[in-house]
Amino acid sequence: MTTGIEFLKPEKKRKGRGLGKKPALFCTSLRIPKEVMDYFNTHHAYTKQAKMREILTEYVINQTKGVSNEQA
Repeated sequence: MTTGIEFLKPEKKRKGRGLGKKPALFCTSLRIPKEVMDYFNTHHAYTKQAKMREILTEYVINQTKGVSNEQA
């Protein structure tokens, strides 16, 4: 028998991290020339991973813009 106040009981929350504010990043291993790594070590010593990510993302965006403009 129900009392009719079940809707007042708080729902159980699921445990876990939930959705993040930023999209998840994909982990990979990448082999690059020594000269490229030397450049990032000298110019971006503390933020080299973030800077590489930024440069690669910018490159991909520019490439996809070029493809969409050519198809139009």
